Amino acid sequence: MAEQEKLIELIKRKYTGDTYFNSEEIIIEKKVEKKEEEKKIIKNKVETKKVKKVSESEELRNAEEEYKSALAYIKDMISPAYMKIMPDKLQINNVFAKTFFVYGYPSYLESGWLSPIINWDVKFDMSFFIYPIESGFIQKYLKKRLTQLHSERSINAEKWLLNDPGLDAQIQDVEELRANLVRWDEKYFHFWLYITIFAENEEKLTRIWKDLEVMLGWRNVLEKPALLRAEQGFVATSPFAKDEIWVFRNISTGWLSTTFPFSSASLTHDDWILYWINTHNNSLIIYDRFNVENANMCVFAKSWGWKSFAVKLEILRSLMFWTDVIVIDPENEYEPLVWQVGGTYLDVSLNSDYRINPFDLPLPLKDKDTQSWDLLRSAVIELIWFMRIILWWLEAMDESYIEKALMITYSLKWITLEDDSIIWKEIPVMQDFYDVLETISWAEILVKKLEKYTTWIFSGLFSRETNIDLNEWLQVFSVRDLDEALRPWAMYVIMNYIWNKVRSKMKKRVLVIDEAWNIMQYEDTARFLFWLVKRARKYWLWVTTITQDVEDFMWSSYWKAIVTNSSTQLLLKQSTASIDVLQDIFKLTEQEKYILLNASVGQWLFFAWTEHVWIQILASFYEQQVIDNKL
Repeated sequence: MAEQEKLIELIKRKYTGDTYFNSEEIIIEKKVEKKEEEKKIIKNKVETKKVKKVSESEELRNAEEEYKSALAYIKDMISPAYMKIMPDKLQINNVFAKTFFVYGYPSYLESGWLSPIINWDVKFDMSFFIYPIESGFIQKYLKKRLTQLHSERSINAEKWLLNDPGLDAQIQDVEELRANLVRWDEKYFHFWLYITIFAENEEKLTRIWKDLEVMLGWRNVLEKPALLRAEQGFVATSPFAKDEIWVFRNISTGWLSTTFPFSSASLTHDDWILYWINTHNNSLIIYDRFNVENANMCVFAKSWGWKSFAVKLEILRSLMFWTDVIVIDPENEYEPLVWQVGGTYLDVSLNSDYRINPFDLPLPLKDKDTQSWDLLRSAVIELIWFMRIILWWLEAMDESYIEKALMITYSLKWITLEDDSIIWKEIPVMQDFYDVLETISWAEILVKKLEKYTTWIFSGLFSRETNIDLNEWLQVFSVRDLDEALRPWAMYVIMNYIWNKVRSKMKKRVLVIDEAWNIMQYEDTARFLFWLVKRARKYWLWVTTITQDVEDFMWSSYWKAIVTNSSTQLLLKQSTASIDVLQDIFKLTEQEKYILLNASVGQWLFFAWTEHVWIQILASFYEQQVIDNKL
């Protein structure tokens, strides 16, 4: 009480002007001021919370209004202008729809019996409703049913009637089903099947209905139209998961498995990448090129046929499975793809800093104990082949001279057939080989032929050691700026370098050779490509050859072997000049020939061994942006 009196006295003094305070009074005044500040803080917090609560409620209200307005707009966009409901069908705008339900099935149906309907080339919707039944309930039902069947057979026996085979079959089926249910080998389900067909007019709708009856009837599957329930049938086959017709059949697990709806999706493997869409039934083509006889692919299309787009799409999706991709690019089409997804872009030309030394020894094989002299022998054999390309023509005696000169060139770098190790030893270059030939009197003609590659304008291409390495997951070799005279043997050097890398480490890789007709123009490079395609599968390498000049590709004697060793082919829109050639090669039907001549952009004829499928290229928005370099 004394403290309260002092506090009252202090307040009186404060408001009466008496400014005299002792120390105790000052402490009490500070306490009063502190309490007043705390009250102000609490009051401000309460007001802030009220304001915040009001603002949050306003934001929620505004968001709800925006959602409702947007929802109404979307509904207006997708909803039809009108719907006319008739006893047996619907009319939605200018389209007629009619729904059927299946009510009767035979005692046996083979797996995939729905395939003809799923592959049906008409507009229709199909829906399944499957609900599990409790095992105890179905056991009671089967016990009752079995009692009825036995009773019927006993009555027939008492009347001295002949035994009914159908009755015996029913008893056997019920007993087997009961045994399977007890052992949990089978389960029981309610199964609904509805089909809604669509047509532009009533005559076509009737014709489609008759076709449906034929397809189901020859399997003894019975159907009926949803009379007086057309609207409910349309809802049942729409993505609402709602059934208001309620016509079902009790079936077991084994019987239910025969209705699996996706068995008709041709060219669908268990894994790997999504290629394209089957235009016949809109199924997905999930295709693994390693799952066929060989993984090679040929692509034929005229200019602006989307061949590069399709191959780039395959590259993007293969990279997602950590598959290395190597591209020989003649027109710098793949450079933007490298900058988008990462990788190495190598410009192979006289002005480039990148070099591949053709005198490099091949890398040792991982699965074989390779000795140094084996690598030297392989290098000499490949160099003789290379010299045959760059020197245009060699006599048998010339090849013998070149072999001796090559062995001398390597021996000057301390690489001989007697060495057991080549580690840290210097590899010779073209200039070293040229210097050796100059010292040999019988090699004057070879020296003159080789002089332009060591002294004149082509001297820089082979006068340095290799300064590239295939370690990136995407490697692009650009040969656009190569002179036409350099192209054949430069392509040989590149492919030989790639092949040595591929053999040294087993890993899934894709080698894309764009404008392959450039290689097929020259006998030796065409032979090397043929040899590469023949052996690629053993080293997990896919070889994709792309060409637009079919006749130039067919000029070589090796084209047929390359095509026949490619289990996958893609044919895009063709010109009238080349279609007859392709028809003879691939044994195209007249319909396939017509399709290739009149194909739209992005439509292909896809050959996977013996399967011929008409496909549509489909890329996601992000894939489209990456391929078109718009990110």
